[in-house]
Amino acid sequence: MVFQAAGRVVVGVIGVAGLALGLIGFEAQASWVEKAYATPSRPGVEQVFVVATESSIADRNTVKHVVVMLPGGAGAVAPPLKGELDQIAGNRIVMRGHLAEQLGVVAVVGLPSDRNDGISIEWREGPEHVQDVGAVIDVLTKQYPAAKVTVLGFSNGAVSASHIGAALSERLGAKLQAVVLMSGAGDALRPEWIGALDALKPKVPVLVVHHRRDSCLQFADIEEAARWHALITVDDPNLPRVNRNSRRDCGPGSGHQFAGKEKWVYQAVADWIKTGKLPATN
Repeated sequence: MVFQAAGRVVVGVIGVAGLALGLIGFEAQASWVEKAYATPSRPGVEQVFVVATESSIADRNTVKHVVVMLPGGAGAVAPPLKGELDQIAGNRIVMRGHLAEQLGVVAVVGLPSDRNDGISIEWREGPEHVQDVGAVIDVLTKQYPAAKVTVLGFSNGAVSASHIGAALSERLGAKLQAVVLMSGAGDALRPEWIGALDALKPKVPVLVVHHRRDSCLQFADIEEAARWHALITVDDPNLPRVNRNSRRDCGPGSGHQFAGKEKWVYQAVADWIKTGKLPATN
C-alpha cells in the first residue's frame, strides 16, 4: 500500500512480528510521530493503518494504553504527517495526535485493500470488518504487550467500534479496556453489542461523547440509550439549535466535529481512558 505524504511516499507491509518490518516511514521531531502500515487481514487482503506515537517513548513495554480509532464517513484515513503541522481544528489528525500525546499510542484504521472506494454501514456490521480490524489489534498487542486496548469510533466509526469491541471481547478479555463512541448514531448502542461488552467480568465500560448541537447525527437519537453509560455532552450557544428540520452539517466547524471544543473534548476522553473519571464540567 502507498501513501503520498508531504512530498514523500510512505510504504509499509507488516506482520504480527513487529511494526518495523518492511517500512519506509515519515517521522518528525514533534510531540508525536506518525507512520503508515499495512498488515495481512484476510486472504489476499491488506489492512492499512496509521500509528501515532508519543515521541518520547523509548521502551514499548512501558506503553499502558493503545487506542484503536475507527474514522467516520467512508472509512478513509489521512496519511501520516508531521505532528506540529496537524494543529487544524476539526481535523481527525488532531484527535489522534492529542490522544497519542496523552496516552502513548493511537492506531487509526483505514480501508482494506479490497475496499478502496470506502466502506458502508453494512460493511461495518459484517465479519470481514472484524477480521480486518482484529488483524491490526493483533499487531498492536504484540508490539505493546503491557498495554490495554480502547476501541474508539467517530461518527460512522462508532458503529465499527461498538461492533468490533463486542465481537472481539472474549478474544481480548482483560486486554479490552473500553469502547468510546464519539458523535455516533443510535445504532452504535445496539443491545446485542452492549450485551456482549457487559458480559465480560469486569464488564467493558462504554463512553459516549456527543455535541448537543450536532445536526449530522443528532444527540436526540442516542440520548436515551447513552444515559446508561458514561456520557460527555458538549454545548455551544454560538452554534444553531438542532431540530428535525435542521440542515445536516457534518463538516469542520460543526457540532458534529465539536467545533471550538476539540481540545477540551479530546482531553476529556484521554482523561477518562486513563482514570475512568468524567470531567467536572462540559
